[in-house]
Amino acid sequence: MPIKKQLFVRLDTLCNFYLLGHVRLGYGLPLGPMAIYGLILILSVIQSLFGVGILLFGTPILLIAGYEYHEILLYLLPASAALSWSQVWDFRKQKLDGSYRKSFLLFCIPSLVLGMYLTQNFDLKFEIRVFVTVMLFIAFILRTSSRLRSKLQRVMKRRLKLALTSMGLIHGLSNMGGSVLTPLVSSLYSEKNKVMAGVSFDYAFMATFQLTILVLVQGHKFLAHYLIGSAIALSVRYLIGKKVFEFTSEKSYQRLINGFILANAIFLFLSFK
Repeated sequence: MPIKKQLFVRLDTLCNFYLLGHVRLGYGLPLGPMAIYGLILILSVIQSLFGVGILLFGTPILLIAGYEYHEILLYLLPASAALSWSQVWDFRKQKLDGSYRKSFLLFCIPSLVLGMYLTQNFDLKFEIRVFVTVMLFIAFILRTSSRLRSKLQRVMKRRLKLALTSMGLIHGLSNMGGSVLTPLVSSLYSEKNKVMAGVSFDYAFMATFQLTILVLVQGHKFLAHYLIGSAIALSVRYLIGKKVFEFTSEKSYQRLINGFILANAIFLFLSFK
């Protein structure tokens, strides 16, 4: 049997699993399962602080590495969902103004499902990336001024349903809903615990619905090794991320949010190809 076919035999052993992952090339560089789990480890620190990160940064990196979109989701969604649900549990007593959680479920989730359906027929990732990048730069500028930030907060509260619908559609189409989520929730709330309560609630449900649709509706096979990322993400959060979040002051956290939004915009801009 030729060596190329030997590498792609059924994954009966850990050795075969490892070799299969390392024949996937992106710009000539191998990126196998161990590298993906290392990426999840690093991004779990970011998601522990800001509520998003694993999907937001992991998706474009793995697309560049040559992975198929559905395969990326199978690796990253379990890790993101596990970490987010742990945050939902820790911040479950945080009260959010009005009916934020109810509005999210009514407006964001249906548009998320629609976005995932559309990905089967349309590839709009580049167009969405351009839109999200511009939006992030604008959000960063608005948040640097207390007066402009107050105006942004009023606009977000008045247009919350539209913002949630747009976020769900963007996330379903491109996995970049976290780019919209962080500026949205951090504009509505100034306390870091409320920000994390809102972001983690949204992200946990989005990741869970995505994974359910991917496996049960679209028929993609879910393998046991995809759960390794979940164990890594939870370990990183409870050993490192949670302590860093608790140590960060309210004022410093808002500055970090601004830096995160700017870094996200620059990252998306540089990832254009």
